Amino acid sequence: MSHDAATFADINAIKADFNDVYRRRDPRAYYEVLGALDYVIPEVACPIFAQLVERCVIERGRPITVLDIGCSYGVNAALLRHDITLRQLRERYLSPSVQALSPDQVAEYDGRFYSGWPARTDVQFIGLDISSEAIAYALEAGLLNDGAATDLETEPLDDRTRSLIARADLVISTGCVGYITHATFEKVMEASGQSHEKPWIASFVLRMFDYDKIARGLARHALVTEKLNSATFVQRRFRDWTEQEQTISMLDARGVDPTGREADGLLHAELFVSRPEESVTATTLSEIVWLTYGVALPLGDRQRLPQSRKNEAAARHAPPTAASLAYDSLYTTAQT
Repeated sequence: MSHDAATFADINAIKADFNDVYRRRDPRAYYEVLGALDYVIPEVACPIFAQLVERCVIERGRPITVLDIGCSYGVNAALLRHDITLRQLRERYLSPSVQALSPDQVAEYDGRFYSGWPARTDVQFIGLDISSEAIAYALEAGLLNDGAATDLETEPLDDRTRSLIARADLVISTGCVGYITHATFEKVMEASGQSHEKPWIASFVLRMFDYDKIARGLARHALVTEKLNSATFVQRRFRDWTEQEQTISMLDARGVDPTGREADGLLHAELFVSRPEESVTATTLSEIVWLTYGVALPLGDRQRLPQSRKNEAAARHAPPTAASLAYDSLYTTAQT
């Protein structure tokens, strides 16, 4: 398949489908199903988001509001608000005592659980997701300060969603790029036009997906996009050999080398951060984000390509040149 033919929908078709776990009234299935595949990207992303929050608070001189697009059950908010890990949460939700509860009891129980943890006071969290069930839970459990169930890919901005987005100082996403496209980001920027300060956009994007069109769209709103070239970030293990082989075919079509990453059984994401030009000029992304995390997490068994297949994959990708290593992957307002 050529890169031009590999639309986001084509790529999503090869990925494991987890839609059902997001339609439950509480997150128990989420932690059970995704946890079984070592879905770690929220925890991997957490220290990165924390550093971006800290910098944004410094630059804006006040507490900020974080908008999580594709927030599901408020997992990013839970990790950023509280000193807690995904492993702790999964063990809790899989415990017999929690498994025995009704969905209403889980939400009530979780509200008390999270309120007992020290929470940071310099940030509020709002969320958007297509799942009304997930949003309702996250609000009742107190993980989100506000939120709305909407699909910005297909639905027009209503007044409430527009005002919600306009409050955002930092927009984050850990797994929804691919399910959302430049169309969603265009509506986010349209809504943020009500604010005198443009939001920062921080997206973890699986390496099969091309972020260029989104970055060019953000550039038209005077945001400069930087890609963190020093690291990639583990999302989860592959579901099976088919998902792995098809993913590697997609990466080959993009000219992306899977050696040491997808070839070793793990989906990897890259970090893109878009900010106003004056912010980028003052402090580059590599000066803000210094922590890499994820590879050393205790993960379950995963399938690895045989060495012969790894050699074939590596041979298809030339080593990077000095020029490409020096390139900071900046998308400026001059690009269209």
